[in-house]
Amino acid sequence: MEGSSTSLVRWFQAIFLISQPGGISSSRLSKIITVTYKTAWLISHKIRHAISRADESELLSGIVQMQPIYYGYNYYKDAQQPLMIGGTTNADGRPHHVKIKQPDPEHVDHPTRTIKKTGILSFQTKFIRATALPIEQIPRKRYPYLTMLGSEMTNWLNDTFNGIGAKHLQAYLNEFCYRLNQYESLSSVFDSLLGWCAQTPVLIYKILIRHKRVLQVPWTTFGTKAKWKGAYLNQWGAS
Repeated sequence: MEGSSTSLVRWFQAIFLISQPGGISSSRLSKIITVTYKTAWLISHKIRHAISRADESELLSGIVQMQPIYYGYNYYKDAQQPLMIGGTTNADGRPHHVKIKQPDPEHVDHPTRTIKKTGILSFQTKFIRATALPIEQIPRKRYPYLTMLGSEMTNWLNDTFNGIGAKHLQAYLNEFCYRLNQYESLSSVFDSLLGWCAQTPVLIYKILIRHKRVLQVPWTTFGTKAKWKGAYLNQWGAS
């Protein structure tokens, strides 16, 4: 909020609305707090920046399950975003502290969009405590609750925002997990989020929009998005 020309009342409204179940899109937020779309988008991302700081403050611990999931449409395999999901689980296998992370592009096999072993090890090193044992890491093992959360995440991104590109995807993944984790801990999402917003250093626009290494969109090799989709149509027609 530092240096912002937007009133504190509007900031508090935005924090409250983002803390609600399902969050809110920037287009809806702009109408409710009566600011431009660009201002609402910047406010939302500054709040997500605070959420990301909160996510960094705590690692997964205890018994941790993890597996690869995907964001994107099943029809276009080469356009999917591979992700790693991990969760600290209860005795019944239900996760109560969850993280969903984009792997570094170097840790992904681009043609198949699968996460390499180095990507799995990187997730374990960065986001899971070294004392978290046992870490369940069975090859090709699928955990029902983690798979379900992956589907919920996909539906939320598509229904609320009409889809999210790779560049800012991680911020939205952090938001999804933050609300989920706060609800699981029975704490007030708004109170917690307000506290993190108050103590997080300001994020300037220039830093927010700077270049970020992400997986290349597949249609660049076809020249245009239309040609890429056309290749799929020809393939489906042939089959």
